[in-house]
Amino acid sequence: MRGQLWVRKNRTIPRMMADALLALAVLSLLPLAFYGPRAGILLLSGILGACGAEALRGLLFRKQAFDGSAVVTGMIVALLLPAAVPVWMPAAGAFAGVLVGKLPIGRGGRNLLNPAAFGLAGLTLCWPKQVFGYCALEKLPLLATCQVNPEWSPGAFLKAGMKPEILPYDLLWGQYPGPMGAGFAVMLAACAVFFVLRRDVRLYVPVVLLGTAAIVAAIFPRFSELSALASVKYELLSGSLLFCAVFLAADPVTSPRTAVGSVCFAVVVGAFVMAYRWFGSYEEGTCFAILFGNLLSPVLDGIVCTFRERPIRCKAKVPRAQAKTADESTV
Repeated sequence: MRGQLWVRKNRTIPRMMADALLALAVLSLLPLAFYGPRAGILLLSGILGACGAEALRGLLFRKQAFDGSAVVTGMIVALLLPAAVPVWMPAAGAFAGVLVGKLPIGRGGRNLLNPAAFGLAGLTLCWPKQVFGYCALEKLPLLATCQVNPEWSPGAFLKAGMKPEILPYDLLWGQYPGPMGAGFAVMLAACAVFFVLRRDVRLYVPVVLLGTAAIVAAIFPRFSELSALASVKYELLSGSLLFCAVFLAADPVTSPRTAVGSVCFAVVVGAFVMAYRWFGSYEEGTCFAILFGNLLSPVLDGIVCTFRERPIRCKAKVPRAQAKTADESTV
């Protein structure tokens, strides 16, 4: 099929983006219920920013290849922000993510960095107070600037060396201060199952990533009086770790292509997240961990291919006629 990039057998970028859009649309119903129409405005802002960057790419490079990835990027950036951020902020993050994080490196299916992680990382560095300015779960003004009292998230409590007073049920359903769409553990688990059934992602990537983070959390709890189980519960179910494990780390475009490389990638990202939570400047740095893993992806694939007995398996298949010509040219 001309013009379609096949990331995996029978899986094209537009088809995978359609699945991601469906999952994100269902997930977005919960922020809309908690925060009101303002959540929808922020989602629309992120989508417009990402699509604007995609349109600018078309004008600059004369390439119009809309595959839905820009809409996915805009929605992810918006869902990873608090509901009280200025309306322009999701658009700015999504615009930068698509324009800087994706387009100069490659087009659909060939970008090195995850655009949503890049956009969120840029917002975190430029406006950390707004990015971590979480608010209570309540209906917010539609367009006006929100004047809300900042609430402490579970990550903020742990960063300060205190125990979060949050019930397990509230952790499962996102009823605590945090990113607008990243705290609904039950819904995120359902999205992961949907992606696996649709063969969009490899299940072992989020499983290994979360398993690595869980092991670190159990051995090194950030609050000394927490049990190993309680530490794992708070670390995995709060912040953006679970969301990023499902929607960003398992992305087959920016993660390693080989199975062994993907496992190593997941271990590195999981360990990086926990190290950042211990020693980083902000309470959450999963986006930085994803970007670090993206940069290592080609290296990990290269190492795996080097140590395989038959490296040719790591290369793309070529037609027999071309292979024969190449063999004759080396004689």
